[in-house]
Amino acid sequence: MPNPIYTNPYRHPEDTGLHVITREVNLGAIGLDTGKFPIGALEKNAIPVRAGVTILTAFNAATTNVLEFGTSGDADYLITSTNAAAGSTGTKAGTGVGIGQPLAADTVFYAKFGQTGTAATTGKAVVWVEAIVPRTEDPRDASGV
Repeated sequence: MPNPIYTNPYRHPEDTGLHVITREVNLGAIGLDTGKFPIGALEKNAIPVRAGVTILTAFNAATTNVLEFGTSGDADYLITSTNAAAGSTGTKAGTGVGIGQPLAADTVFYAKFGQTGTAATTGKAVVWVEAIVPRTEDPRDASGV
């Protein structure tokens, strides 16, 4: 019996469409302070259409709480520290320069947390990116399958 989920015999739904990458970020996670806490990756030509962060537990450094979400070369590519406002709880939308821009290469996204003043002792967030992953050709076309 055919799988009723796949209505198109040539292209499955996971081959195209809107993809979501999400990950929980906790204060003290390895690599978070250096911008090397990986969230996920998207392939070349994917278009990040929306990104956001939900601060579940406020980051509580005394002076500044800087949470960013981006690439190794641009820490706030998707979510800027102003967007995140990590010192207060709630859900916030990202407005980084990468929103709406096709990726020039396969790209890994990272979270980064910086702080000043007395060090934070709490902080927990969930970050995500929604992206359109266009396909220019179906790899099965070449084989004739």
